[in-house]
Amino acid sequence: MSATHSSMDVRDRGTHLHVLMLPSYYETRHRPYNGAFFRDWACALQRAGVRIGIAYLETRGIRELSLRALRETHFQSTSAVEDGLPTVRVAGWNTLSQWTAGGLVWARLTQRVIGEYMEHHGRPDIVAAQSATWAGQAAWVANRRLGLPYVITEVNTGFGTGRVRGWEAAVSRRAFAQAEAVIAISENLRTRLRQYGAQRVELIPCTVDESYWTLPAIPRVRTPFTFYAQAHLSPRKGFDVLIRAFARRFRGADGIRLVIGGGGEIRSDLEALAASTGVASQVTFLGAIPRAAVRNAMWAANCFVLPSYAENFGVVLIEALSTGLPVISTRCGGPEDIINDRVGSLLVPGDEERLGEALATMLNRPAPDPEPIRNYAVARYGYAAVGRQLRDFYGNVLEKS
Repeated sequence: MSATHSSMDVRDRGTHLHVLMLPSYYETRHRPYNGAFFRDWACALQRAGVRIGIAYLETRGIRELSLRALRETHFQSTSAVEDGLPTVRVAGWNTLSQWTAGGLVWARLTQRVIGEYMEHHGRPDIVAAQSATWAGQAAWVANRRLGLPYVITEVNTGFGTGRVRGWEAAVSRRAFAQAEAVIAISENLRTRLRQYGAQRVELIPCTVDESYWTLPAIPRVRTPFTFYAQAHLSPRKGFDVLIRAFARRFRGADGIRLVIGGGGEIRSDLEALAASTGVASQVTFLGAIPRAAVRNAMWAANCFVLPSYAENFGVVLIEALSTGLPVISTRCGGPEDIINDRVGSLLVPGDEERLGEALATMLNRPAPDPEPIRNYAVARYGYAAVGRQLRDFYGNVLEKS
């Protein structure tokens, strides 16, 4: 058979695939934006012609325990179509979720969700586990019990930084070893995963819904000039460096502001830092905001900034680029796969002086044309581009299994 015919057969087979996605975490009523990028992958696959469904065990921890919570969450199952995706859920409890033991319990309980999915929708051709911890473990159990082949898409930053160790690493190595293949979302992560025993590792990036993250309807204004940053507020994101760099360059400057979106454990520390560096009146904290508010903030901004110390990818970067925003980020694992000189700049993490220089350069240069920035993001990371990659990848995996 010629190479051309073989490729066509794989593509044709891809459009008849039935993929069951197991997310390690996913959107719930209590955490409405959790794991949104998993949903984006599923939507991209569906638009590429793949039949895909979701099976998810959503769990709550001991801190949420109350009589009302027990009435709401008692291991009941639901089957519905969510965002066009057939989705089966079981709502339960796992008081050990922060430990490896809790992950193993979650993986075992997920077998019930897989069984209920198959009762409603039939047997899938392949399982797409989203992260070894702990959907990969659940897929490994399903493989032993039901013979379902599986692929792991890894997103855990701990693998990208080498921090997954002990029993967690041992269990993950086993899941990687038995997988048909592994997907890494950045080149840095692909290298790291091989150190955890993953054999066939394919690089396929995260995706962005270009029909949602669009150019603003009204052209952006440059007064005030707004730098926007959005992430969960944790030390890993480097927002303290950003505030100090902003203060060094723009303290007291009229018409220049920094807007920070996201909730998290260090918000009060960052607010105190903005006050102590003299820029409290120029820095706005939006808190945890819904997806639409993030998009509105991007439409109102002139530059997006993500000064992280570690990122496996940086989905918020491609969302910003898709709205036509230039970005400043750091070489911290994933952003270096995304950012080039045409759409932004990359810095060493933690370099306050260079970050300040980059902010000033962005302010002083002419406003970039947003359309080429958006076109770059859509061509590489849009649903159509990534959906085709995933469809052909799963088709090839089954062809060789």
